[in-house]
Amino acid sequence: MRMKVIAALLVIALAITWPVSQYQLNAATNKPAHYKNKVIVLMYHHIDEKESGATISPNRFGTHMKLLKENGYNVISVEQFADFMKKKATVPDNAVVITFDDGYESFDQYAVPIMKKYNFVGTHFIIGASSDNQNVHTKHLTWDTMRKLKGEGNSFYSHTYNLHEYAALDKKGKKKGPILSNPIYLPDKGRVETKKEYMTRVEADAQLMEKRLKEELNNSYQMIAFPFGSFTSSVKQLEKNAGVNLFFTTRPGINRPGSDEVFRLNAGTPALTANKFLDMMKKYGR
Repeated sequence: MRMKVIAALLVIALAITWPVSQYQLNAATNKPAHYKNKVIVLMYHHIDEKESGATISPNRFGTHMKLLKENGYNVISVEQFADFMKKKATVPDNAVVITFDDGYESFDQYAVPIMKKYNFVGTHFIIGASSDNQNVHTKHLTWDTMRKLKGEGNSFYSHTYNLHEYAALDKKGKKKGPILSNPIYLPDKGRVETKKEYMTRVEADAQLMEKRLKEELNNSYQMIAFPFGSFTSSVKQLEKNAGVNLFFTTRPGINRPGSDEVFRLNAGTPALTANKFLDMMKKYGR
């Protein structure tokens, strides 16, 4: 009997002192396997009690943030991510970046207070003209609000100055497309833009947006999320000419260092239940 007691005590002592790997700890708590040297970028848009399309409720967003925290995901800033993509920095295991598109005030009203609970920060790709003019149905962030939120660790970058819309691409107007990535039909001239006119328009928008971000927020990093995820090599080059060097798409995937194009997972849909959210994270975090 005495020998059995001694053996049991030895087993307990070994369990206490033997090094346990992080993987084993995660497995023991039923957390998803950690990925290394990769980053998942989440994409959201608007938050409102009434869900629809790309709008989710504060409660759903809160559940997402809670799940990230409880399952061992490490939220990093988009600036840390930018340095990682340029191979200038490392990131923690299971790294995640939280992004929003369009510049809605609901970011300040709902998202930031929820993220603060978990010591998370986010970045928002804003439409410059909407913040400058406030000529939109759903209120957008003001520059004053953005300055306040930047002081708390959040950040704001380009979703173009005023190219976030669809327009007619031909005379009959039956064919429409994103005006960032397409020459548009000019009713006053009765024709489609020439290549030179199109390039001049896009370049002017890129230059203006980067100028406004520098004036209002003193940004030192420059990045863009393409409206509707639509872009061309020409658009990308014009943005580069304006100083932009990181390009956020709507293509799903997980990000590895060395690329200037960013994959994002669409988390801002009412169709994404808590279980589906975790399944998505596990799928791309393999």
